[in-house]
Amino acid sequence: MSTIWKSAVITVLVAMSSIPTAPCEEAIRRAADGRYLVDLNGLTVALPGESPQDNQIGFGVSKAPGTGVSLFYLRDLVRDPGRYVPMLRSSDWIDVSAGTSVNHPHEIIGIPVAAGVNKVGIRSGGDNYCEPMKADWARYRQVALDMPIDQYGWTRQDNERNSSSLFIKFLDSGDRAKSRYYPLSCGFSGACSIFACHDNLSLWVSFFSSNKPKGDDYGVKDFDRQIASGIKVLENMVLNRSVDFSHH
Repeated sequence: MSTIWKSAVITVLVAMSSIPTAPCEEAIRRAADGRYLVDLNGLTVALPGESPQDNQIGFGVSKAPGTGVSLFYLRDLVRDPGRYVPMLRSSDWIDVSAGTSVNHPHEIIGIPVAAGVNKVGIRSGGDNYCEPMKADWARYRQVALDMPIDQYGWTRQDNERNSSSLFIKFLDSGDRAKSRYYPLSCGFSGACSIFACHDNLSLWVSFFSSNKPKGDDYGVKDFDRQIASGIKVLENMVLNRSVDFSHH
């Protein structure tokens, strides 16, 4: 090889070595308003930064079968993307949840929430919880077709065995059998949650409804306001998918 060609090859190699590779930090983009944009298997979520004292935003990612789940916070992802971004990219499903905190008891990710609302969540990817629950919700809905509704539009089915209750609300006027509906489950402690899953996207809102152990009944009159409050937070988080809790 001539001296001229050797010089040319060396020049090209030096130039190639100087091209910066995209660091993992670039996988966590920033929106114009400063929020972090994180990809969850094709679903983009927008999340505000948080201080080390505020553990509002957590992640859970699937590991190899039989080895459980890896858990970390948004601050961990931002501090060490080289470790956590590959975990996001290689997981079959990813959970991200955001809740109230000691420092911010009345808001989630900077958004004021209705009294009692304490957590919202998203799961992107395969969710083994969905299919069995869809069958359960359909059975509860079938029973509710002929039940009376209360003054707030909900039907109620109590399970005395475990002191829990299932509430169904039909969302469309006319034939209940053709109506969309909300299924809401409440436990013996007074905690309630609504859950939905559509096309590899699962969503939930959880809230505290009453002090059941002290004999208080669920605050049904607040259900719609609490659900709407959680949906508002999720709509702020999810950028490229609709937030829909209705079942068919």
